[in-house]
Amino acid sequence: MKVKLKSVVLIVMAAIAILISAFTAVTLRVDAESAAAEPEQTVVPHEESDGARGIYTSLSIALNGGDGKVWVTVKNAITIFPATVQVIVELYSSDEYFESYTDMTLVSRTSIADLDMGKTITAEGSTGGADKYWLGRARYKVDSGAWKELNTGTYLFDEDGNYLGLGV
Repeated sequence: MKVKLKSVVLIVMAAIAILISAFTAVTLRVDAESAAAEPEQTVVPHEESDGARGIYTSLSIALNGGDGKVWVTVKNAITIFPATVQVIVELYSSDEYFESYTDMTLVSRTSIADLDMGKTITAEGSTGGADKYWLGRARYKVDSGAWKELNTGTYLFDEDGNYLGLGV
């Protein structure tokens, strides 16, 4: 009976290790043309010992637009084992191209104390009827870990919120 239990535990641990390796290998970088439509996925291996419950979290960020608006969406694609994922989402715009959000105007900010797996959070703003450069940014932390950051890069959208291309 003890040998069976040990075998089952080893098989489960091996399966978890394989899943973590597979999810880590899924980190996605999209090409420049589809960057506005496709989310950037970021894999966040979680290795904390003090109060940590979750061992793996994957968030994605995407910048989109339409109907005179632009929005940034962050999704918790997966969290292995329960974890608290605190997220702050910010949307920035500018009439000129800038690579950094620090040179742009904050249009919208929203936050959530715990973004559950499969759920999204969105910050949106009006184009104001003008072509503008937009950048989405997210700050997040898993359980009691350090704050980390994602951003979409800077992209140009027209007055209707249609993607026009890369910011440069």
